[in-house]
Amino acid sequence: MPNQDTGRRQRDRRNTRRRFLQSVGAAGTVAVAGCAGSNKDAANNGQTSADSDDGATGKDGDSKQIEMTNRTFVTSTTNVPKDMQFNPYGQKYPDRAALALFENFIYVNEATSKFMPGVLESWDIGDKSVTLSVRDGFHWHSGDAVTAEDVAFKLKLEIQNGAAVGNIVAPEDVNVVDDSTVELGLQRPVADEVFLYSLKPIALDTPRAEFQEFLDAYESDGEAPGLAEKTLDEPNGTGPFKFVHARNQELVAERFADHPDADKINFQQFRWNYLQSNQKQWQALSTDSVDGLDNIFTPKNISQSYGDHIREIQMPANWGMGIMFNHEHKHYGQQKVKQAIQYVIDREQLAQTAGEKMHVPVEIPCGLPGNFDGSYKEWLGDSLSGFNAYETNTNKAAKLLKEAGFSKQGGTWVDGSGKTLKFPYKIPAGWNDWTAGGQSIVQDLNDFGIKASLNPSQSYWDDIYGNQKYTVAGLGWADGKLYPYFSLNKLLNGTRSRDILNFPRSADVPPIGKPNGETRTVDFEAELQELAGLTGEEAKQKTQELAWVVNQHLPMAPLMEKIDQSWVTTDDWNTVTQDDEDAIVDYPQYYLPREGKLTAKSE
Repeated sequence: MPNQDTGRRQRDRRNTRRRFLQSVGAAGTVAVAGCAGSNKDAANNGQTSADSDDGATGKDGDSKQIEMTNRTFVTSTTNVPKDMQFNPYGQKYPDRAALALFENFIYVNEATSKFMPGVLESWDIGDKSVTLSVRDGFHWHSGDAVTAEDVAFKLKLEIQNGAAVGNIVAPEDVNVVDDSTVELGLQRPVADEVFLYSLKPIALDTPRAEFQEFLDAYESDGEAPGLAEKTLDEPNGTGPFKFVHARNQELVAERFADHPDADKINFQQFRWNYLQSNQKQWQALSTDSVDGLDNIFTPKNISQSYGDHIREIQMPANWGMGIMFNHEHKHYGQQKVKQAIQYVIDREQLAQTAGEKMHVPVEIPCGLPGNFDGSYKEWLGDSLSGFNAYETNTNKAAKLLKEAGFSKQGGTWVDGSGKTLKFPYKIPAGWNDWTAGGQSIVQDLNDFGIKASLNPSQSYWDDIYGNQKYTVAGLGWADGKLYPYFSLNKLLNGTRSRDILNFPRSADVPPIGKPNGETRTVDFEAELQELAGLTGEEAKQKTQELAWVVNQHLPMAPLMEKIDQSWVTTDDWNTVTQDDEDAIVDYPQYYLPREGKLTAKSE
């Protein structure tokens, strides 16, 4: 970050890493649902006509009068409810239920990168400052009105704790103008999408009375060591549903009448039943034990067994399965070895094995999501033909390994010292589609002569982000955002790239399309900071340059993209189909009620 000393940058990186480790409990739980990735055409597969039923809000936003009911919307959680706690910086935080209990700063349609109001009603982004306007009518569940002070407090705490917004805003440059206005000083100009996406993960979930001591500690000492350890058994929320209780098998929340969107919600309660596996969730949906599921990979044979009243909403997630290489490893720190791996794997077969309905192969491994509709090509433009598509070619793979000093002995590749080239592919246990896809990868590599094995791990998250016990592992290669800056930053400059992939901080790169041409040294941090502030053709040109780095050096091997699947029943509920842009905001069960587009039918 410019205008900051090295010590500050290192502390921010440590804080960002600690934030991820603090969330490992939540991430490991979400993992049961599988992985994801897509874009706008994927979001339009399946049903394409809006059918807001009796009592729902039409696409023009005009609400019909809805009759209040006593219904409860039942969904699932893979967290044990009684073990949940509501400090977002600690473990066992229920990130999905939190979408109903707390209000996000903003919401986004990931298919179009359209941003919608949450706590923030509007924003004005300039070259030197940003003005944020707080929407009127929000209250904490304790009854206190939400003000600009609450928003400023949350932003300062996030920045101090290493959030992405801290790359462009310093905590001392967060200022309250009046009860409904916050002004932020920018460290440098920034593209609108980059700034707004940095706000996307932030929810108003830290009441000052509970968290003031930690912001004070950050501001006085630069650290707040007790923040991750704090536990909150009952949340003071800001969302449309208020916490009632958390027991062994259920979490219950009730409609909060003082939420500004409460008049669009005509059901009394939300309930999350504890269902710890995909199989139990599939069964619950099939037997009408739940009214919807927010995000769960569902194979074709299972989805085809559902009744006609069960509606699938395919959602863009803009990430998918890739291979993480540990660049400190003797073999996988070599560019030619990584390229050989990319050539060996049949990505088309991989996508079909993982589930062809929900997966597509990466066409050009360049770090840009958008393989469902080819939207990444708009960013690459005329440079597209110069990129290496890494079409399956074992002859090219063998040539690269030989150039890297490997040879084949008894059908197995070994290095110059006779050490076998092994590929112990670690993935999270319980990710059904990745298990199937991983088997396809391992088969390809073994057939080629690389000794590969598939290693699903219950301790996956700790192994990767804790003690880093991995050689190669599967994880999402993209950042879940369609705008290319974020995935490129994740691959080349983010915390994972630095601390987990151990990828170098710069690389020598030839001109696009000329792999044997004269190289230039690319400093990733400097060039990603530059990209964050560019727009138009300048942003496109810099995106091409950095995508070319990914294409040649492969900090990860991008393999496929996958879309999220969400489910809502329609026998007792009115809702919309996935062509309604609000349906594909994370997640339909939580966002649509705010818009009056998920309502209970009369009892």
